[in-house]
Amino acid sequence: MNTVRIPVGYWITGFDNSGGGDPNAWQMFAPNAIGYLDRAIREWAPRYNLLVLISFHAAKGSQNGMDHSAPSDPGNSHWGNYPENVRNTLDAVEWLARRYKDEAAFLGIGLLNEPSGTTPESVLKQYYYDAYGRIRLFSDCLLSISPLLRQQGPYDSDWNNFMRWPSFYNLRHEWHRYQIWGFEGWDENRLIAYAQNELKNGISQWTGNWIFIGEWCIASSAAFSNDDDLHRFADAQLAAFNSAPGGWTFWTWKFYNDDGSRNGWSMKSMINRGFIRV
Repeated sequence: MNTVRIPVGYWITGFDNSGGGDPNAWQMFAPNAIGYLDRAIREWAPRYNLLVLISFHAAKGSQNGMDHSAPSDPGNSHWGNYPENVRNTLDAVEWLARRYKDEAAFLGIGLLNEPSGTTPESVLKQYYYDAYGRIRLFSDCLLSISPLLRQQGPYDSDWNNFMRWPSFYNLRHEWHRYQIWGFEGWDENRLIAYAQNELKNGISQWTGNWIFIGEWCIASSAAFSNDDDLHRFADAQLAAFNSAPGGWTFWTWKFYNDDGSRNGWSMKSMINRGFIRV
């Protein structure tokens, strides 16, 4: 392992100069979160020879309406509907990139996690252009861009051709590939075959910027009560995601209270029990 992906929310900056909504709304979230991120990048990651990729997980207004983006209106996304929300996110990612630009353990930023819902694609793409332009004035750090959640496949031609090298550099195109939602009713063998074929083929058929698998796990829609089958499932996913030229990160390193359990959301558990061999 060489990289840890750390999710953050817009409140981590401790300010909101976007000019819209409640300028103090950020104060209700996670006090001193920036202190922990500072320690992760400046102290803990160097100690263990790790790099840190910051993932902008919760944008002002919510980019997907899901709980992990801290929506004020659960189930609804308003990030792309109000320019002040986008301005806040631009300010935040620039602030983070500037804060850590000289830190050896700072790899870069995932500019927006899992945009979906009512997020207009045109607003999303312009945000990526603007964030890239602002950050490249002072930093060459890695920047990861995510399409709309429903567009994570090799045939989205607009994204295949979006912000391509050499006009843009040190970019990754981020997919999150879970075999849970939309796979209800699939048995173990069908899930394994999907990982062996569709997952790997999707990566090989992609022609845009390097693919980075930002999230995956070994939890699934099937029970996998047989350990041998779970080994096959894990191996099939690893084989697929190891072919991604931009690498991968697992969601998540440790699941709450998972010591000694077989938890497909916990990389630590899966390594300790021999299901992931890295």
